[in-house]
Amino acid sequence: MAEDRIRSKLRRPPSVESSASHRTMPPKQTGMALLMPHIIVGQSFRKYRPHGLQNIRMHHLDLPALRRKFEKQSTFHGISHAANAESGGWKAFWYIAFMICLLALLIQIFFLISKYRQYGKTVDLDLKFENAPFPSITICNLNPYKKSAIQSNPNTKAMMEAYSRRIGSGDKSEGIAAALSASGALHAKVRRAKRKAKGKPRLRDRRYHQAFAQCLCDIEPLTGDRKGSCFAAFKGKIEIDTNSTAGFMNLHTSRCLCQLDTISKTLWPCFPYSSWKEKLCSECVDNTGHCPMRFYKGNELYENIKEQVDLCLCHKEYNHCVSTRDDGVIIEIDPNDELGNLDIGKKVASQLSLREEKLAETTTTEAPAVTQALGFEELTDDIAITSQAQENLMFAVGEMPESAKEGMSYELDELILKCSFNQKDCQMERDFILHYDNTFGNCYTFNHNRTAEVASHRAGANYGLRVLLYANVSEYLPTTDAVGFRITVHDKHIVPFPDAFGYSAPTGFMSSFGVRMKQFIRLEPPYGHCRHGGEDSPTYAYDGFHYSVEACHRSCAQKVIVDTCGCADPMYPIAEMFGNDTKPCQAVNMEQRECLRNTTLYLGELYSKGKESVIPDCYCHQPCQETNYEVTYSSARWPSGSAKVMECLPGDFMCLEKYRKNAAMVQIFYEELNYETMKETPAYTLTSVLADLGGLTGLWIGASVVSMLEIVSLICMAANGYYKDKTEERKSGSLNTLHKSSTTQSVKLSVIDIRSLHSNHSSKSKQSIFIEDLPPAIQEQSDDEETSESSRTNGSCRYLAPGEDLPCLCKYHSDGTIKVMKALCPVHGYMVRRNYDYSVSNSEEEDVEDEVHLEPEPFYTAPYEHRKKSSASKKPKKSTAGGPPPPPDEDLAMEAHNDPTDGQRTEEP
Repeated sequence: MAEDRIRSKLRRPPSVESSASHRTMPPKQTGMALLMPHIIVGQSFRKYRPHGLQNIRMHHLDLPALRRKFEKQSTFHGISHAANAESGGWKAFWYIAFMICLLALLIQIFFLISKYRQYGKTVDLDLKFENAPFPSITICNLNPYKKSAIQSNPNTKAMMEAYSRRIGSGDKSEGIAAALSASGALHAKVRRAKRKAKGKPRLRDRRYHQAFAQCLCDIEPLTGDRKGSCFAAFKGKIEIDTNSTAGFMNLHTSRCLCQLDTISKTLWPCFPYSSWKEKLCSECVDNTGHCPMRFYKGNELYENIKEQVDLCLCHKEYNHCVSTRDDGVIIEIDPNDELGNLDIGKKVASQLSLREEKLAETTTTEAPAVTQALGFEELTDDIAITSQAQENLMFAVGEMPESAKEGMSYELDELILKCSFNQKDCQMERDFILHYDNTFGNCYTFNHNRTAEVASHRAGANYGLRVLLYANVSEYLPTTDAVGFRITVHDKHIVPFPDAFGYSAPTGFMSSFGVRMKQFIRLEPPYGHCRHGGEDSPTYAYDGFHYSVEACHRSCAQKVIVDTCGCADPMYPIAEMFGNDTKPCQAVNMEQRECLRNTTLYLGELYSKGKESVIPDCYCHQPCQETNYEVTYSSARWPSGSAKVMECLPGDFMCLEKYRKNAAMVQIFYEELNYETMKETPAYTLTSVLADLGGLTGLWIGASVVSMLEIVSLICMAANGYYKDKTEERKSGSLNTLHKSSTTQSVKLSVIDIRSLHSNHSSKSKQSIFIEDLPPAIQEQSDDEETSESSRTNGSCRYLAPGEDLPCLCKYHSDGTIKVMKALCPVHGYMVRRNYDYSVSNSEEEDVEDEVHLEPEPFYTAPYEHRKKSSASKKPKKSTAGGPPPPPDEDLAMEAHNDPTDGQRTEEP
């Protein structure tokens, strides 16, 4: 029969196959109407709404289930133990232990981050055995300007005259005589007071006097020690004792303090003025000026005992003293003076008159403002006065143009006589370049070409730079304290500062400078404070050189001075940003000099307190890469006397003495052909932080990066479920509206539709179609499950992408009741899993004829009886019209749920 053939097509879903096979259909269910060829479900879904199923739907976000799944799969040690705990107590124990360990981990992570935020650094010292490039050598004369050039310029000559007037002349410029002359008036008053008290007449014709004279001293060539007394010069001749001298080769000129004997008309003994000592003599013969070597040894002040003692000059080799005159005058003996006709009174009167004239000239020519500007007003110490005179001379030269400044100092051939490098002669014009320094005048730099690489072939003095320098002492200024040269070893890219980083090489010695190179590589912020560049700053005053800290400090000082005083300090160059209108401060301008002093003191205070950052646009940072040179100095006496020096032959001591006093041999070389690099590296990097963090997480909670990904996946799943739930809630409202409109349509499903539906899905799974009244609460559909009217036609099935939910293919009556239901419908199929379903047995499908050509079959109204499967399948026979259906060839089992309204259902004809 057709009913049997239809039932053979209806197959039980695999999910409910086992449960349906053990149940039988109740007797009341025999009234179910099976339409042939149409199947109609007779009751409406609305009758089941009181059962509370209308709001049942699937929840995608199930937090307890997600938590249980995370606990079982988690690699966190405490959480996994809590998931496998046998009781709630152990579960709580593991969670508490996990939280305590997590708290300890967070504390250590805080200290870990704090340590990283300190940005500590270490210095790695590395010794590289490579051929280091030879440094640049800048050579200067300690005397910045030639005496002849200073005297030829009116401004500079005025500065030197002011210094001479301040420091004094004649006896006042000779150290000991200066001290005697300064207190001469006081001594005269003391003498007069003492003699008046004694009642003795004042003797003007004393026999012995103190006198200055030119002399020749016998000097030992090797030791430089003087032999005996010197020989004074008078009346154009020199009195020499030929019996006591080995020869004229060892005699050297000097200025001596002698004892003048007015009776014998002689100058003896004579010694260099620096060898005389000032003493307080207790026994002096007034009528002779001679004092025995008996001195006052008490602790009383001179003011308290000046009536009992005399001021005198003594010499230990002479073994007696010469008392000082009452007026403090030391007689000057000219080499042309004749001692036999010398008038002591006129000589002393002439010197006193000259002293008064100089004092009057100082008073009339120098205004108080000029004296104050020159800085001599409150100075009494000779060293301080000389230093101030050097600064005044620098200010006077600083007002000149660049060409005039260079003309005041030494030329290259005047300073450097000989030169060799790597045992080869230097090309003076090519290898040296002029560098003008405001403190030392013209300096000359060796290895100035930045494009040419100059290196030593070997270590040692013979493979470095060797130069013979000449000072020319005759051109030295009175303000120059020492004779020699200034040597600066520096990198060729930075400006040299001989006054700050130079080394002095004296004349008469061979000075050796052993050099070792050091490279510094510093870290940028946040680990360090270095920066790249800096020479492009508008305030940087040293054009053509790379950035250095010292150059930055001087440029900033110049900027502050220009902004404050309106003039520039001549010790520093003027940056281009100030233009050509900015002039150096004048030496005699009191306001500018006072402003310059105050500003210099202010800058010194800022630098000493580390507050230089308050100067705008003048933060002096450390360069990230810097090359410095460590210098070791040693010296030896030169020349030896046995070697030829320039035109002097060996043994020509008079000629060699000229170079011993004016020249020096200087050699600069590498001590070793390697150099040191000092590189800053981060002490605690991000890699170390991650390593320590991994160790801490493994120690406290047994976690790793994969564990962190588990938390990420948990959050993603929870967010995905939450999003789906919200999406279904928004779509449920539109589904209800669509369902109400669809219940008014009449849909007929023929056997051809069923077979077409079955054939379309038979390749995927064996599914059964349930035909019966189903609870209406499962009729909710989402927008994804809605289909148009065309999709519910015969044999129509749209393409489903992988992962997409199956559409609802159930058929409805015009009143909204289900006509045909698919067992695995995504909306209604869950009823099968909850036993709210109709099932068909798993009888095998037999070969049947194409039902498209079959006649419509009558309804099956006989009571349903469960039959066992026959031993052999038989081909179904056609039934006659109006007759009862033949027995089926195979068993067909259907199972219905216990419907409380089953008795009220009516069968449709």
